[in-house]
Amino acid sequence: MPEASTTYRAEVEPEGGLWQTIWSELKPYPGRDLAALRMAIACTAIVLMSNTFRLPLQDVLPFLVLFTTKEEKITTTITAVLALFAITIAVGAALLIFKCTGNRPEFRIPGMAVEIFVGMYLFRVLAVGPVGFILAFIVSVAQSIVDLYPTPEAAVHEFLWVWVAVALGASVGWLANLVLFPVPARRVLQREFVDSWQKVAGSLTELSDGSPVAARRLLRPLVKRGPTRLLKLLKLSLIEAPELRPKQAELTRLILTLDKTARLLFSHSAKRLRSTGDSISSADKAILDRLRDKAQYFEREFLDGFVPSGESERESSPAAAGSANEQERAEDSASLQLIEAERTLEDLGALPHETHEKKPPPRGKKSLFVADAFTNPAHVQFALKVTLAGMIGYIFYTASDYFGIHTVYYTPLIIALSSTGATIHKGVLRIVGCVIGGGLGLICTIWLIPRFETLGMYLLIVFCLHGLAAWIAFGSERISYMGLQIALTFDLGVLSDYGPPTKIDPIRDRFIGIVLGIIIISIVFSLLWPEDAHSFVRQKLAACLRSIARLLRPDGSPDSSPQRQHLELEIASRLSEANTFEEQAAFEALLYGREERNGADLRDITSAAEEIYAASLPWIREQAATVSDAHREIGNRAQEIVTPLVDSVEASAAIVEGSYRPQTSEDALTADESLSKTEAVNDGGPRSQSFELLAAAVRELRVRSNAMLPTS
Repeated sequence: MPEASTTYRAEVEPEGGLWQTIWSELKPYPGRDLAALRMAIACTAIVLMSNTFRLPLQDVLPFLVLFTTKEEKITTTITAVLALFAITIAVGAALLIFKCTGNRPEFRIPGMAVEIFVGMYLFRVLAVGPVGFILAFIVSVAQSIVDLYPTPEAAVHEFLWVWVAVALGASVGWLANLVLFPVPARRVLQREFVDSWQKVAGSLTELSDGSPVAARRLLRPLVKRGPTRLLKLLKLSLIEAPELRPKQAELTRLILTLDKTARLLFSHSAKRLRSTGDSISSADKAILDRLRDKAQYFEREFLDGFVPSGESERESSPAAAGSANEQERAEDSASLQLIEAERTLEDLGALPHETHEKKPPPRGKKSLFVADAFTNPAHVQFALKVTLAGMIGYIFYTASDYFGIHTVYYTPLIIALSSTGATIHKGVLRIVGCVIGGGLGLICTIWLIPRFETLGMYLLIVFCLHGLAAWIAFGSERISYMGLQIALTFDLGVLSDYGPPTKIDPIRDRFIGIVLGIIIISIVFSLLWPEDAHSFVRQKLAACLRSIARLLRPDGSPDSSPQRQHLELEIASRLSEANTFEEQAAFEALLYGREERNGADLRDITSAAEEIYAASLPWIREQAATVSDAHREIGNRAQEIVTPLVDSVEASAAIVEGSYRPQTSEDALTADESLSKTEAVNDGGPRSQSFELLAAAVRELRVRSNAMLPTS
């Protein structure tokens, strides 16, 4: 590796420890307390209802309420409707299959395998994957328990009660979210905007005070998350409030501007860390102060209303102060990332009427299946692996005549996800949740309930336990499933019968089954067609780099801003997905004890891709200004110079993806060779600075990607 190479790793500063990570997942945020309280009340109400009317399946009703309810009304409604649709089809299919197979195990057991395969294949290929999971789970589990009932009529009766339980749980969860502290999707989006601009303002304060490490810690969640969550909340808000549709384009621009601003500041903080001996310049200080004022302005505007008006900002914008010559002289010595961040925010004030009047872009045709549903063999392989793991568990507990550990059959179906790392991570959350829920269930069974045998104490225990489980379930994807598992384990152990629990065997048996099920699916996923998270990181990074290459090579159309916005959103989303899979890859490496060399390479390439994207923004702005100023000749020469960089990015994408050819890395011009041609557009102005910044980022990417090439 050349000594002149610049390190662009995101991990320039030390990460927080385990306890800091746990606290970040469990700490309160606006609305989390009311959401947990809502769920505690709803779960207690459904337990009281089931005790009053002696409803079957009492031990799964609170879990179904938690499973259905989400943080806002629209997603909860969609989940409840999909759950009712899926359970209706699943129960109907279970009854039909039971009628055909009856008490013939030679037909019923192969039928279970087929049901798992079809359901898990639909889980992978359907645009609404949970529908396929519910089909696989309900139908196959229904066939696995028919031997427990003395007559076919009793089995059919139980199947129908499963439909009642799911319908009741989904209805109570939906009604609670509608009546108790309702949260509209637009309020969640508004809250996310306020929190994000607050983090940006805080990071600008830290940068101005000379603390880039603290600034990166504030910006890191925004950079890793990307615009995906905000775009999803915007889509839900448009469904809930159609009157927001005229503002869809403006809100999309706000989301993209927020993401680009955070990435530019994140890149600037890395530059500050690499130059530890240099103090902040007066020009940087001035721009940081102006950016902080703008970020605080957006924070206030989103607190007051849903969409910033923009009027007061344009009238009193600190950026407008001073003459143009003074600003130009200040920008000559300022950081290019800060200049671009300021101009990005200024773009929001441009053409406000056009933004409001512009119609949203036409929607693409929605499909019921994912794009590669019938061409990617990984979907079939995934369904086969889950089927094998589930049937091994079924044969194990039936052959041992130990029905108490029947969770060995359910567990592979429940925790199966796309990659091995994600699957085992969910399995670990299931074990931890089972330990916590089972431990609390044992304490209540042995100590609390026998001493306070009253309905009030019984319901108070249910209320407190499900409030705790809901608090965890409303956390991030890192821990949310653990909250559901805490509630389910507690309910299966304490609410299995009406009245005070008298046995602790169910908690022990279900825990044994869960552990065995996780072991089985881990072995199957590791040996048969392993889909590790590293391969998904490579796919997302390769797609991201190719999008960056398209962004740097515009098509020359007169109005390319919609295309550019689409590409920028695509790049940011791919980077966010790559960061998510990187966490799973790190978990795989920790679990299997693999060498971290490849994982470190992918982290470096992700950081390099983020730097290229941040460096491309000022370069693209300059090219747009060149075209608008009718400097066609200079613009054409600039495109000729950037072409080798684009080719280099595409070659790195092929290396990362693993589809490179030997001549690709030999024939593509290196960043050093292309950098020597900067004299063609070098006029001493910002144009040469932006190209040098972009070329340095591409050079670092080539160094990182070439390190992944196999040595012969």
